[in-house]
Amino acid sequence: MQVLNLLIKPVWILVIDRAVQNALTQEIYGNYFALFNFSLMFFIVLDLGLNGYNTTEISRDTNKIVSIAGNIIGLKILLMFVYLLAAFSVGSLLGYNRLEFNLLLILCILQIITSFNQYLRSIVSSLQKFKWDGIFMVLDRIIIISICSVLIWGGILDWGLTINRFIYAQLIGVIVVSILLVFFLRKQLYKIRISFQFHKIIPILKQSWPFALLIMLMGLYNYMDSVMLKLLVGDEEAGVYALGYRLFYALLMFAQIFSGVLLPFFSKNINDVNILREVSGYTSKLLLLVGFTAVFFSYSYGTDIMQLLYPDKVSDASSNAFIILMFGFIGSALILVYGTLLTAALALKYLNLAALITLVINLILNIKLIPLYGASGAAIATLSSQLIFGGVCLILSYLKFSFKLKRTDTFRQILGVLMLLIVIVGFKQYFDNPIVHFVLIAVVVFLVAYLLKLFSVKHLNS
Repeated sequence: MQVLNLLIKPVWILVIDRAVQNALTQEIYGNYFALFNFSLMFFIVLDLGLNGYNTTEISRDTNKIVSIAGNIIGLKILLMFVYLLAAFSVGSLLGYNRLEFNLLLILCILQIITSFNQYLRSIVSSLQKFKWDGIFMVLDRIIIISICSVLIWGGILDWGLTINRFIYAQLIGVIVVSILLVFFLRKQLYKIRISFQFHKIIPILKQSWPFALLIMLMGLYNYMDSVMLKLLVGDEEAGVYALGYRLFYALLMFAQIFSGVLLPFFSKNINDVNILREVSGYTSKLLLLVGFTAVFFSYSYGTDIMQLLYPDKVSDASSNAFIILMFGFIGSALILVYGTLLTAALALKYLNLAALITLVINLILNIKLIPLYGASGAAIATLSSQLIFGGVCLILSYLKFSFKLKRTDTFRQILGVLMLLIVIVGFKQYFDNPIVHFVLIAVVVFLVAYLLKLFSVKHLNS
């Protein structure tokens, strides 16, 4: 899964999506970026926690696939119409025009099919077929990359890149994956009968609503930034924010792979505290090593990175937003590990309360900071939200599972962060040739990984 993602996702983020951002104006791409995130804000209506509920239930008993799948699929079909109604109603209140609604409709259809794919992939991962799940995770991107490459560089008359064709390419990718997922799960799905009977659906909703509430709250504070930028300061500033956000999102996509594996794994081993402690501790150290390295590197070379990727559009505002956002990955890493652990343990009451508080803080910060600082203000709000919620997830996990802080491990982690900070940030001024500095950084990263025992054969195998 990691190899596939490291091969495909960087191409999507750093080549295709970057080329699209460079080819289109900041207003056009900023409008698309805000509308795309707006469609994601209502994504919970399509799910209502059903994927999380499905993963935890099937991981514990695979015989439940047939008994619950028909009801879930029937419910998701009904939720599709609720989703469209909610998105277009709120869009009307925000004053979207006809062209914006046309784009929003295509994006909503894209999210509907994506939701269906995620549900089918939750069955695949619950069956512990993680390699196949990894393939389906990136397959749509492979298809989209192929289509967009033709649009951007194919030179075919009357088939150049437009924002509509960019969205249609994404739509084709998810449709193909849907067909292949249904074929792959044909043995599990052939006995299923889609049900719209409310007396069967309501018990599932009663069990899944805590998952739904959590996803809704997290979705709102994760995707609100660009929507509020568009609303408060316009499409161009949303486009500025999108330049920096894409690199943050690329790193986040890499980390989210662990979450997809950890939820069914934690659910299956929820009563074995030793396994939970070892796996959560190892994974968090690995992600935080990647995170702190990326954060310090972005702080030192953020403007150079943005200049390299977006030579015609880079500005101080986009570089600042990018650097601020990258610091938020530290919180994201904690959420992906310890938030997932708490979800598997069904500790959703406390998670939902923490997410609600985080959402309120995020909303207040966006309202106060965006009019003053634009894209940088939205980035500060996102950074604050990620760190707050990530810290709460870490503390709650340690309390619930009685994890103990070992002084030696804590000292090693603090020492590792200081080594990275000194070498990446402090030593930069002493190198005229950045290549030499990069080599030194790579050496120190491996030394810190060794210090944190990330090369342990036992843990790597697991």
